[in-house]
Amino acid sequence: MRSLLDVFLPLHTAWWAVFGQTLSLALSSTYHLFAANPMLAAVGAYGLAIIAVTLLVRLVLAPLFQLRLSLGRRSMENQRRLAPELTEIRKKYRNDPQKLQAATMQLYRENGINPLGGLGGCLPALLQFPILTALYWVFLGNTTNGTIVDHFLFVPHLNQSPIAHPFLPGLPIPTLVYLIIPLLAAVTTFAQSRMMQQAPGPSATEQEKQQLQMTRTMQVMMPVMIAYFAFITPAGLGLYWLISNCVSIIQQYFVTGWGGLRPQKGTRRATT
Repeated sequence: MRSLLDVFLPLHTAWWAVFGQTLSLALSSTYHLFAANPMLAAVGAYGLAIIAVTLLVRLVLAPLFQLRLSLGRRSMENQRRLAPELTEIRKKYRNDPQKLQAATMQLYRENGINPLGGLGGCLPALLQFPILTALYWVFLGNTTNGTIVDHFLFVPHLNQSPIAHPFLPGLPIPTLVYLIIPLLAAVTTFAQSRMMQQAPGPSATEQEKQQLQMTRTMQVMMPVMIAYFAFITPAGLGLYWLISNCVSIIQQYFVTGWGGLRPQKGTRRATT
């Protein structure tokens, strides 16, 4: 069994060299820089270092996130522009799914639209997984580092998981000081997903309405999952996710506005 896992050893080594060592060095260097300032140390040099590293990561990934937002906005604009023609095609071939699909693809080709083009915007989300995993191990490694004071504001230990500090013995809910960051991470995740959602047009099909309903379900499930992971992983990881979400919300606002987070009155009436 071990020989089979050894096949992935070069991949693991490369991942840790690119993400783990880089993030560990950046976090350690920034922490010691902030800890040298008494005022910053009083606030929490470790938490400020996590925020600084998060902003640095988002700066590096900014072009990819901008690409995701641009592709999403372009896709929405194309769908709205072609909505009348798509409606006519659906009416014409509503009893023939094969011709409906062929006519739809022909319409996309004539207008130079790639229906799968929006998948390129998934790259920033995929890049977050190796970063989050590396940070998880960096935080666990820092728990044994006696030179790091890992408090931040009201949170005593960012290297410890919130669930390790239950509100009541046996209750899977952390104390209030450890509960705030996971809840804020969940709330900002919900806000970001709502901003990405656009209300369906008046010509939306039943299938599109069902897809919208599934999207709304995921908008509830994702924050719950994020809160759960923020409970069982080091609190610093929840802080990273919270700051990253805040940056995404600001960046997305300048591209798409509030989106589904604050629908217009006319749009709200159309969806009811």
